[in-house]
Amino acid sequence: MIGLARLSYDHELLVFFSLGIAPKELVKALLPLCVVVSAILLVFSLILVPASKSAYYSFLRDKKERVDVNIQAGEFGQKLGDWLVYVGKSHNGVFSDLVLFSHKSLVTESFIIAKEGRIRNQQGLFELELDHGNAYFATKDQVRKVHFKELILKNRPVFSSRSNSAYLHGHDYIGYWKKAFGAHPDQNQQRRFTQAILVALFPLASLFLIPLFGVANPRYAKNLSYVYVLVAVGLYFLSMHVVSQDAPLVGTITLPIVWFVGAYALYRRVVVRFY
Repeated sequence: MIGLARLSYDHELLVFFSLGIAPKELVKALLPLCVVVSAILLVFSLILVPASKSAYYSFLRDKKERVDVNIQAGEFGQKLGDWLVYVGKSHNGVFSDLVLFSHKSLVTESFIIAKEGRIRNQQGLFELELDHGNAYFATKDQVRKVHFKELILKNRPVFSSRSNSAYLHGHDYIGYWKKAFGAHPDQNQQRRFTQAILVALFPLASLFLIPLFGVANPRYAKNLSYVYVLVAVGLYFLSMHVVSQDAPLVGTITLPIVWFVGAYALYRRVVVRFY
């Protein structure tokens, strides 16, 4: 549109129209470009963006699962899952004089003392192997003591809700978007799907806005093409935001059609009428 405006105010389009070239020829020339851009945006919105998000959260999960626990000897306030851990000595991954406390694990308040212990990361499942110690489990009515020769505590780190979301497997993009439909659809997924479709269809739905804002008579009109671009883009994306919140699936169909028909009506009234 800005390119057409430049041609208009350089008097180039007036020469085209004087030679008998109709505005519909401009539309025919721009149509393949709009189709290609919309198709590319559809690929990005429906395939590449979900794939990139899946890869990103998979990367975060993998890093969290492979992280090593760094427990320092003689320091207080160190945590492993729901356990507060204190170690007296540390040598080559073997801890001595361990003290553990938790008021969440094993339902009751738990207090464990062990002579030795080791921490292993089994693909995100942290195992704390304790040797020769005593465990105390306190409830409201009693305290139970357990003497053990070997005790293994397993703690899986708690990840955020976003990183626990569904991951894409292979090319299961249909399954990814299927949550936006059905009897009990995911509202957030519906909003994402609507916005992805509406963004992709914006170039095609705005086809007739290009000659509408780009074609002008330089003798009577001022070059406000940049203003028209900003206003049109702002109105469309504001409408997209409102529609995706209030009527996502209906708006996916109605907004591009209304936008396209409105742009065509203005094009017929402002451009075809005079050129």
